[in-house]
Amino acid sequence: MASIGKFIKSSAIYFVGNVLTKVISFFLLPIYTNYIATADMGYYDVSISYVHIIAPVVCMEIWSGIMRYMFDYNEKDGKYKAIFNGFIIFGCSVLIYTIGAGVLGIVTDIKMLFLIFLYGITYMLHTVYSYVVRGLGYNAVFAISGILGSLINSVSNIIMIILLDMRLDSMYIALILGLAFQVIFMEFRIKLIKHMSFDMFDKAMITSMVRFSLPLCLNSASFWFLSNYNRVGISNTLGLEANGIYSVAAKFTYVLGLASNCFSMAWQEMVYSMGNEKENKSKFYSTASNYYIKFLMYGTVVLIPAVSVIFPFMVAKEYNAAYDVVPLYLLATVTNIYSVFLGNIFSAEKKTSIIFFSTVAAAVVNVSLFHLLVGDMELQAANIALLCGFLVMIVFRLFLLRKDFKIHLDFKMLIFTTILFCIAYYIYATQTRTVNFIAAIVFGIITIIAFRDLLKNGLNAVKGKLKKKQKN
Repeated sequence: MASIGKFIKSSAIYFVGNVLTKVISFFLLPIYTNYIATADMGYYDVSISYVHIIAPVVCMEIWSGIMRYMFDYNEKDGKYKAIFNGFIIFGCSVLIYTIGAGVLGIVTDIKMLFLIFLYGITYMLHTVYSYVVRGLGYNAVFAISGILGSLINSVSNIIMIILLDMRLDSMYIALILGLAFQVIFMEFRIKLIKHMSFDMFDKAMITSMVRFSLPLCLNSASFWFLSNYNRVGISNTLGLEANGIYSVAAKFTYVLGLASNCFSMAWQEMVYSMGNEKENKSKFYSTASNYYIKFLMYGTVVLIPAVSVIFPFMVAKEYNAAYDVVPLYLLATVTNIYSVFLGNIFSAEKKTSIIFFSTVAAAVVNVSLFHLLVGDMELQAANIALLCGFLVMIVFRLFLLRKDFKIHLDFKMLIFTTILFCIAYYIYATQTRTVNFIAAIVFGIITIIAFRDLLKNGLNAVKGKLKKKQKN
């Protein structure tokens, strides 16, 4: 069984990287909302959403395939072989993407098409390198690259928006510069290119990777209809301005994603490394699932009143309508994060077709509910549809997971945290910032009490290490 210590260490490294990266990005929100028009923000958000569906489909999400096959080998040579053959598939995908963008440039007149195209290239390359670096165990390199890339992105945006009076184009350019730097930094540190050789070519491995990744590719297309379609739907039904407001509400979910992303990446590595083990994993998966849900729900309960306190200081009046959208968006984000958590288990077991079918079912629910509710509920329709879609996915995946593993959820904890969420939501919607500030402190204390055993064990572990160092 993979080492819990390694999981904690990886989580800590990713946490440091994510904290600094997300904090830097989050504090740009006042600049965005004061200088970027809601319609431009809406267009930028939709165009990025389109890239995030096109890239994984064109690339067949080969980065997940590369990482999974890397964990089939203990020695570096085997890992590099998996990377080389994965990059052959990736190269073909980039060629197709480039040809497609060229055709679009000829037959259509899409605003900022060249910058959108460049973002797609850097996004795909950055994603591949991120998975490779993590698969090779260079977690610190990945975290540092994220911090430096975010700094470059932020500084570039500040210079271009405030000093050079640029607007929409600055957001694309800064994003491209940040991602490109991360790729260069990661290559400089791991020197991947020099380890690549055509002697590693393996047709059988390429075929196997394609079979593994193809369902994930189809899953990405379906997942887009679940996680990003609503942004396009909002733009088409309520206008780009409304989507700009919705995208600002989404920024507040970054705080929730702050810690969850680091745990998710460490979890992915851990279950991938366990993929070939035969021993029973039911107890481990049950324990991990309950801790993950507990962490997400308590974190959301604390965040809701905290957002109420900081919102006026972070967002310009033009975007005030985003305030009402945040709580349900946070809850939908929780279900999203947990569904990905479950999906990583199926990927580790190489049962990617299950991931695809559960995503299709959830996407159908999301799209249908959105169009059914948007006329009456406007932006909240996107949150409710998203929440219901991800809940369907979770139920689907848990049901199928129980066929192989006996997963036991702590329903008492689920009911209690749901009640806390409802209380936090009510306070957020009806009370003053002062009351919300007090509520954030109270919920924070409740969270500490809920995790007292885990915190106590962590402190004891730290004390034990300090004593050992003093003895040595």
